Amino acid sequence: MTMRMRVRTTCRICGGSHLVRTLDLGAQPPSNSFLAPADIAAEQAFPLEMHLCTDCGLSQLVHIVYSEDIFDDYLYLSSTSRALCQHYQGLIDGALARFEPPAGALAVDIGCNDGIMLRRYPDGRCRLLGIEPSSAGKYAREAGFEVIDQFFESGLAERLAASHGRAALITATNVFAHVDDITSFAAGVRTLLADDGVFIIEFPYLVDMVERLYFDTIYHEHLCYLALTPLDHLFAKVGLRAFRFERTEVGASGPALRLFVCRAESGRATEDSITAMRADEQAWGITDPARYRDFAARVEQIRDRILALIAEVKAKGGRVGAYGAPAKGNTLLNYLKLGPADIEVVAENNALKVGKVTPGSHIPIVGDDSFLASGIDTALLLTWNYLDFFLANSEFIKKGGKFIVPLPDVKIVP
Repeated sequence: MTMRMRVRTTCRICGGSHLVRTLDLGAQPPSNSFLAPADIAAEQAFPLEMHLCTDCGLSQLVHIVYSEDIFDDYLYLSSTSRALCQHYQGLIDGALARFEPPAGALAVDIGCNDGIMLRRYPDGRCRLLGIEPSSAGKYAREAGFEVIDQFFESGLAERLAASHGRAALITATNVFAHVDDITSFAAGVRTLLADDGVFIIEFPYLVDMVERLYFDTIYHEHLCYLALTPLDHLFAKVGLRAFRFERTEVGASGPALRLFVCRAESGRATEDSITAMRADEQAWGITDPARYRDFAARVEQIRDRILALIAEVKAKGGRVGAYGAPAKGNTLLNYLKLGPADIEVVAENNALKVGKVTPGSHIPIVGDDSFLASGIDTALLLTWNYLDFFLANSEFIKKGGKFIVPLPDVKIVP
C-alpha cells in the first residue's frame, strides 16, 4: 500500500502561521510500519521534523502521513506490555475512587486499541464503550467490548451522545497527540462529556521531553508535543478546562503527564498546581525557539554517545542486539542510522511483529526465546521507559545479559 502525505502551513491549535523548525530527525518511515523482508524495496520515508508555533507554544509535525494509511495494518497491541497494564489499572482505580461516577455510568476509552483500558474496570461498574479505528480494535471486540470503528471527531460525538448518553469518564491515553484536527476532537469531547464528567488524557510532556531528551517519542503518529500552554488555547476554544494534573514515570511512550479536564462551567475547582504550571512554562520559554535549538544540539550529542558505546562493546568482542520493538525505538534506530551490521536482531514478545523487520533499519525481529538462544550478550533497550520492570523480570538479564540504556542517560546495566 502506498502511503500518502500532506504538509501543514498553519498551527493545528491556534491557526497561526509562525512555525519554526526546531528539530530535524531526517526522513523516516512511519514508526509502526513493521514490514516483511520482501517489502523492503517498496518502503517509503517521510520528513520527521518538529516545528514550534511561536504564537501558542504548540510543538508539532507539519509533514502528515495520512492516519488511514498508518492505522490500516496496525501491529501495536497495548496489552502485550504487562507494565502498561499495571499502569492503566492504577489510572482506573484512582479515577473511580476520586470521581465516584454513578453505578452504570458510561465510560469511554478513545483509542482503546486491544481493550487494555476497558479491561481495567471492575465487572459491571460502568457501561463501557471503546473507540478504535485501527485494526487493533478487533481484539477488544473479540473480548466482548462494544467498539466503534471510526476516528473520533465532533460529528461522531454527537451521534454517540444521542445513542449512548453522555459519559462520566472519557479516557484518551497516548491518543490526543495523534490527532490532526485536534479542535474537532476536543469539541467532540465536550459534546460527549457529562456536565460533571472528567476527561483524562495522558501524553509525553513537552517540557520533560526537551529537558530529559526523550526525542524518540517524536514519530509520524505523534503530530503534537503537548504542554499546558497550547492546551489552554485549545480548551478555551471549545469550552473545556484543565483542573488537575499528575506526573507519572510510566506511560505508553515513556514518562507522561496525566491531565484531568472538565467542562469549563463545571464546579470542579482548578488546583493551584495548574496555575503554577502555566507560570512555569512561561518562565521556561515555551514559545522561545532558542529553548528548542539547545534541545536539538543535545540530541546530537546523545546520538554520538550511544553510537560510541555500541562501538566500544563490539570492539571488545561483544554481540549487540536490541530489546523490545516499540514505535519510538524506530525513531532512535533510524536517527542513529543503525542496521543489521550494528544490531543483529531485536527481541519482541508481540507475535504480530516477530518475523518482520524494523522499518527503515531493517533489523530482523525475533521472539524472546530465539533471542535468548542467539548468544547475544548486550542489548540496546529500546523500551528504556520500562527499565526497572525488565531488570526485575527479563530472562535475558537473569542469564547474564546487559542492557545499553540510551535515554535519558547513556549507560550499561546492570
